[in-house]
Amino acid sequence: MSNLTRTYGPFLTGLVLLLTGVWIIALIILPQVNLIDRAFVYVPRGGEAQQAALELERAQQRIATIDFDIRATEKEIAQAASGGGSAGAGGAPSPSNPFAPGAKIGSSNVVRPGMPTPGLAPPAAPPEQRLKTLETERAELQGQLGGLKERADRLKAEQQAATGYSLRNFTTMSGLHWRIFGMTLVYSFSVTVLCFLVCYPIAYAVAQTRSPERVALLMLGLVIPYAINELLRIFAWVMILANRGILNQLLDTLGILDLAQGEAVHWVASNGAVFCVMIYAYILFMVFPIYNTIETLDRNQIEAARDLGASTWRIHWRVVLPHAKPGIAVGSIMTFMLSAGSISVPGLVGPGLHPDWFSQIIYRNYFEAGNWNIGSAQALLLLVACTLFILAVMSLFRVSVREIAR
Repeated sequence: MSNLTRTYGPFLTGLVLLLTGVWIIALIILPQVNLIDRAFVYVPRGGEAQQAALELERAQQRIATIDFDIRATEKEIAQAASGGGSAGAGGAPSPSNPFAPGAKIGSSNVVRPGMPTPGLAPPAAPPEQRLKTLETERAELQGQLGGLKERADRLKAEQQAATGYSLRNFTTMSGLHWRIFGMTLVYSFSVTVLCFLVCYPIAYAVAQTRSPERVALLMLGLVIPYAINELLRIFAWVMILANRGILNQLLDTLGILDLAQGEAVHWVASNGAVFCVMIYAYILFMVFPIYNTIETLDRNQIEAARDLGASTWRIHWRVVLPHAKPGIAVGSIMTFMLSAGSISVPGLVGPGLHPDWFSQIIYRNYFEAGNWNIGSAQALLLLVACTLFILAVMSLFRVSVREIAR
C-alpha cells in the first residue's frame, strides 16, 4: 500500500482501490451471492396456481373485449337513432365480430386477394339484442371474476409458502441432465489434454528460439487470428467443416468423395469438431502460460542434461516439464474452465448434431424456459466442479497460488 502511494500518489491510489473494490463487489461477489441464493430456493412451476392465473387472465381479457363491443354497439344505436343508418343494418365491426357487414376493408369496400370475405360472416343480430347479450355475458363474467381472483391469490400464496431454501433444484435434475453434466466434464478435460499436447511443442519451440525477431514473428502469427471476433472465427470453422464446406470440397477435388452424389463427411455431427474448434479458440490460454515459464528456464540445464546422455524425452520429463509446472497448471485451469462454460462453440458448431454440453442446458433454463432458479443450481454445480478441478490441478502439480501468480 505504501509503495503504491509513493509511486502513484494518494489520489490515484485511492481511485484504483475504489474501482477495484467496486469491480470485485459489484461484478464478482454480488452476482455469485445471487446465484447461490437462487440455486437453493425452489420455486414450483405450473400446476393449479398457474392454471388459475391463466383462467383469471382470460376472464379479464374477455371482459375488456366485451367492454369494447358494448361501446361500439352503443355508438351504432346512437347513430341509428340520429338517422345515420338503420339500427338493424347489420352492425359495426367489433373485436367479437370484425367482419360485420358494416366493416370497411382498408380505405374502400373492395375485397383484395387473400383477405377474408366479410360476406361469409353470419348476419348480425339487431344492436339492441347484441347489447343485451353482451351486458348479460359481462355481468356473468364479472360475477365469476371475484371467485377466480380469490382462488388464484390463494393458490399463489400456497405456492409461495411452499417456496423456500432446499435442495430440490438439485434433486429434481433428471438422470439425463446428470449424465450430460458428467460428460461435459469429460469433454472439457479431453479438450484440456489435447490443447496441452498441441501447445506444449509450440511453446517450447518459441521459447528455445534464440532470435528475438523470430520469437516476435511466431507470437504475431499466434495472436493475429485473435484480432477477429470469436464468433467470426467459429463461423469460419463452420464453413470449413460443413457438409459442403471447404474440407469436403477438397476431398471432392481429390476424388475421395463425390458431393454431387450426396456423399459428404459429416464432420460437425460429433464432438470431434467441437474439440477442434475449442482447441483453436483457446490455444493462446495454454500457449502463453507455458511459454512464459519455459522461457525462464536456463538453457544450460538442457545442454547439461544432453551432455550427460539424456534422451530428448528424458530432458523434457526431468528438466523442462518440472520447470513449466506453474504454466501448465495455469493453462490447464483456464482451458478447462473456458471449455466447460463455453456456449458459443457447441451452440454454433453443428447444433443438434452432437451431444449437448451442460452449458447449453443452463442457457435453455435461463433464456428459453425462464427458470432462473434451476439454471442457477446447474450453474453453481458447474462452478463447484471447476473449483474442484482447480484444487486438483494445484495439488497434482504441487503449485501454490503465489507460484501461479508469478
